[in-house]
Amino acid sequence: MSEEEILEDFKKRGLNIHKVQPTPLNRRRFLELTTLGIGGLGLLYQSNSALAAQALPEERADKTAPVIDMSHCKLPTIPTRIFASSNTGVDDNRNTLGLQRLTCAGFDIQNPEVTRRQYLRFGGTDQQRASDLQNMATGAVEVPKLLLAARGGYGAMRLLESVDWKSLGSLMKEKGSILAGFSDITAIQCALLAKGNISSLAAPMLYTEFGKPQPDIISCQGFVEAITNPRLKISLPQQNTLTLSTPLSGVLWGGNLSVVSALAGSAYMPNPKGGIVFLEEVGEQPYQVERMLYSLYLSGAFKNQQAIVLGAFSGAGEDSYDARYNLASVIEHLGQVTGLPIYTGLPFGHVARKQSFPLGAMCHLTPTASGITLEFEGYPTIDSQLIYPEGLWH
Repeated sequence: MSEEEILEDFKKRGLNIHKVQPTPLNRRRFLELTTLGIGGLGLLYQSNSALAAQALPEERADKTAPVIDMSHCKLPTIPTRIFASSNTGVDDNRNTLGLQRLTCAGFDIQNPEVTRRQYLRFGGTDQQRASDLQNMATGAVEVPKLLLAARGGYGAMRLLESVDWKSLGSLMKEKGSILAGFSDITAIQCALLAKGNISSLAAPMLYTEFGKPQPDIISCQGFVEAITNPRLKISLPQQNTLTLSTPLSGVLWGGNLSVVSALAGSAYMPNPKGGIVFLEEVGEQPYQVERMLYSLYLSGAFKNQQAIVLGAFSGAGEDSYDARYNLASVIEHLGQVTGLPIYTGLPFGHVARKQSFPLGAMCHLTPTASGITLEFEGYPTIDSQLIYPEGLWH
């Protein structure tokens, strides 16, 4: 397709197209046009009495949003839906910018209107947020290629009983769909694996990364690599509690420690036999981290597992009673009580320069001269020819 045809297509979609000096696009107008022109449904389908219609949530005041030069963008052909299971995005400009960047990169956003919803701290009422997923589980809305979380925070656990995860997982497998997010989205990812037996992607989200004034390029590149590479490989330095002498393979699962530990003992807690547990956390002191790890240990979450891989534990701070009681001592103790090798340094969590990777997929953990490698297989991907990576950070 020629550049003129691409530009014409973007104009039909209501996107702001300027080759030299882009002019501001009003946020409401952008969302109205994209809702009409990108296949956005504009309506919240209700599939059963548990998801009965509710009063519309409040919409934040219009603001003049920044724009990006769309003249070099990819024609958006990847069916994509946003789900707002947790916090609302408080800055409308970031939502708009994130939508523009994703569209520029080739993702056809079918429901941009969900970014306008707000109920209390959440991205809509419980029923509305659950219906983002349940409507696909019932077939009322077609499952897209990519399901991208708006942002994390809190609220996903309130939805777990309102979604048919088995049905959603089955339909996602049929479509080769990818659900992407992290932090509070861990609850959704665990439920999908436990009930629907399907993988997801630990990855950046609309508001928290793609909508930043200056997105982290490494994180954006890691996102593209993970959704396009069917044999993703990540190397970690030699930082472990026990030396691994032979390779091991198992389903890698987990996510945010606070959320995983809160699911302990529930039907939404995965526990694949021979699995590898991944955990990350933010803003919790060492004793709080250990308490959550003990919750998992005492509930039996580490039984029948082969190893533990830890991501970033940012903002942990220092123990006020004794600075020697730090995360290193917590990790050492965890290794002693579980008897499992524990590897640290996976570049993912509430930090910059993230490497996205599959959760719920087969992972091969192999020792090397300098550390270990994690290699993944058996998860859905997207044709790299359909994506313009630079669009995610321009």
